[in-house]
Amino acid sequence: MATPYDEFAYPATTFRQTHPNRLSTLAALFGLPYAPVDCCRVLDIGCGDGVNIIAMAVTQPGSTFVGFDLAEAAIARGLEIVATLGLTNVRLETRDLTEADYGRGGFDYVIAHGLYSWVPAAARDALLASVRHHLAPNGVGFVSHNTLPGGRMRQVVREMVLFHIRGVEGVGARLGAARAQLARMLEFFAEQTPLHAQIRHECRHMLDRAPGALAHDELGEVFDPLYLHEFIAAAGRHGLQYLTEAGASRCGEGFRPPYALDDPAFDVLAHAQELDFQALRAYRENLVVHAGVAINRRPDPSRLFDLYVASPAIEAEPGVFDVRGRRFNAEEAHLTEVVRRIDAAWPQALPVSSLIDDVERAGVLLRMHWLELLDLQTAPWPITVTVGERPRVSPLTRLQAARGGPWLTTPSHATVEINDDRGLRFIAGLDGARTLDEIAADAAVSRAQVVEKLQELARLALLV
Repeated sequence: MATPYDEFAYPATTFRQTHPNRLSTLAALFGLPYAPVDCCRVLDIGCGDGVNIIAMAVTQPGSTFVGFDLAEAAIARGLEIVATLGLTNVRLETRDLTEADYGRGGFDYVIAHGLYSWVPAAARDALLASVRHHLAPNGVGFVSHNTLPGGRMRQVVREMVLFHIRGVEGVGARLGAARAQLARMLEFFAEQTPLHAQIRHECRHMLDRAPGALAHDELGEVFDPLYLHEFIAAAGRHGLQYLTEAGASRCGEGFRPPYALDDPAFDVLAHAQELDFQALRAYRENLVVHAGVAINRRPDPSRLFDLYVASPAIEAEPGVFDVRGRRFNAEEAHLTEVVRRIDAAWPQALPVSSLIDDVERAGVLLRMHWLELLDLQTAPWPITVTVGERPRVSPLTRLQAARGGPWLTTPSHATVEINDDRGLRFIAGLDGARTLDEIAADAAVSRAQVVEKLQELARLALLV
């Protein structure tokens, strides 16, 4: 049965927050057992074309990945990539959510990204039941959804647009009509009032989205944001419990805050809902575990000693660092030296135990992680910062570059944009078969220029 996703493709991309390295790190911070990144089992429910788990499969050959989706065209695109890359550890299938069964408890990580708020109520129940059924006893599930109260205004604008495009048939035609209406709304709601400003903000957000994402997310048949407490209750009915948020900026919300560490009456989950109210949050990436798992919500910095740390920190002035558009002062000489060492290694990760040996400083690193100033990992990414004699990038990156990019997937499960055709051809040829001198001769440039370019790629975490 054809679906709207068969008629108009959803953008293919990766989601770093769904990677086992991310999910296992959050489990580790709660002191929970987890499956190692290099030998785990991953299920992606509603995987689209499967690029998200294909990228994982390329860099983690010892792990197995299964994805299914109702859109036949999307699965066909994914299978073509799997065949081209010769992957044997990833399986993609066209399956219905209500019928797919790959065995009880068969997966360490179960992903359901971009599905829960976009399917009818019965399918949402089936989704949570599927997560519960497939999740291993110590597994971690990922379920994203649109959220209230922040999603309310987006819902309002969506309903305005849907009224204006009523009667328009076909995903592509509806998308064009919707974009035209959003542009008109930007002009109509031009008064300098708070309400008009909110409407204009949502209109711009929708117009800035990739066409396929707008067509299926905001303009799809179902668009049901819900409160966190509603999701937690629904998860509970299916034998699951909320662990924390997967997104980097809120991944610490599952822990007790400092002022409530010893308050037995403090409700961490109610506090997370209050934070959504305060931030007018519109979107969530929730992690869930089985209801029977014992969760200690008191943070324990000593757990960092088994992890790795990375950060793109740049020292703007002595002891002051810029990270992802934010500035912070290390304030203490030892911490300054630690951050310098982390930056020097970027994009590679260093063992936390090689940098610090006391709980107090580990606590500082944990807070920095919660502030998105550094990344914690259970395993280093399979990348190198050394320009070898026969440089190479991953086969998926080469394939994406050969097909014109511009978005390339790194082995650290991020994406980088390369719009230069010559640069894309250069990357597509980095298969490890040619020496630096041969690459330079083929490109009609000097060896030094090749090395400089490769150092740039290394900084982008593209070299393996």
